[in-house]
Amino acid sequence: LNQLVKSRFVEMFGDVHDSVAIGQACVVMNGYAFKSAQYVSDGIRVIRITNVQQGYMEDPNPEFYPREKEGEIQKYMLQENDLLISLTGNVGRVALLPKEFLPAGLNQRVGCLRIRSGINLLKSYLYWALNNQTFECACIESSRGVAQKNMSSEWLKQYLIPIPPLALQREFAAFVEKVD
Repeated sequence: LNQLVKSRFVEMFGDVHDSVAIGQACVVMNGYAFKSAQYVSDGIRVIRITNVQQGYMEDPNPEFYPREKEGEIQKYMLQENDLLISLTGNVGRVALLPKEFLPAGLNQRVGCLRIRSGINLLKSYLYWALNNQTFECACIESSRGVAQKNMSSEWLKQYLIPIPPLALQREFAAFVEKVD
């Protein structure tokens, strides 16, 4: 079914020429340098690179930060269905944050994309626009580092994404919902 959705995406948007830089369409957030010495057994889940897989989130070994520290990390707190991207290691992996992972804070080297208000862009469309091999390869190609790849959030902000008419995005979102 995942392949079906990807094929339908290419079929519907493969010839779209209007595009915009991610940084114009989205707020691009970088994470916080959580101190592992302060991890606790329950509290605010720390979303790390290892949690962001290609198309899904996993967390077999969760780490938590104390709830009383939430005020310090408020600008790094995540919301349900935030679009997350790995910026180090296996760069370019994209996933949506599920509700069951909340409350959660964004760790360093994990990016979060939030669509700016007034932009005609559906999150479900953006997710599939970035959850493909073309984007992942571009991320890998842009990254630096020998032992470990590091992708620049500045490069990410400049990456162009096609923006089809909103009606076409809604049609695609309805298709994805049926498949789900």
